[in-house]
Amino acid sequence: MKKLAVLLFVCLWGFSAMAEMPVNLGIHGGISSNRIKFKDLRSVHGSEANTGYMVGAFMRANFGQFYLEPALNYSHKKSTAEGIKTSADAKRDNFNLEMNTFDIPVMIGIQVLDLAVVKIRTFIGPQLSVGKIKNLKRLGDVSADKTNWRGKVGVGLDVWKLTFDIDYEKGFQKLSHELKAPRSFNFTLGLKII
Repeated sequence: MKKLAVLLFVCLWGFSAMAEMPVNLGIHGGISSNRIKFKDLRSVHGSEANTGYMVGAFMRANFGQFYLEPALNYSHKKSTAEGIKTSADAKRDNFNLEMNTFDIPVMIGIQVLDLAVVKIRTFIGPQLSVGKIKNLKRLGDVSADKTNWRGKVGVGLDVWKLTFDIDYEKGFQKLSHELKAPRSFNFTLGLKII
């Protein structure tokens, strides 16, 4: 029993020492609420937000109260397009636009509260997204850029090795003349492996 207690103590001490390292590596995933708005499209009445998901890995370099956090993520986002009614009693022809991208965010953050087990932080930074939109042909002769720059701002909570982030993401440029810059709210749960 004593050997088990000593082994448990050494493991916990090792994990807490790794949590204080200047560089953390981890995995994360989450859900998002997404919306793509349309401009000057006669076939579309409007759009509704829809749910998507994200999975990826991150690295956090700690510099005292500040940190730098690049990541590599795969993101799947959806937005529902509402078609125009052809007559008063006709149903709308709704369909989903799906966006599958590889995202590279680089967040710069600050620790607002830094206790032994709990940390509260804020962050902001750019994100490069590369991918394409499915079902775009349903809108007619519309093509979208495969590369898009976005910005993120949010808050995070770290409890021991777990991280929880809430952020708002918005594109800096339109996807095309007819598609406005996408935006989303993201909820992410992560685990620091190192």
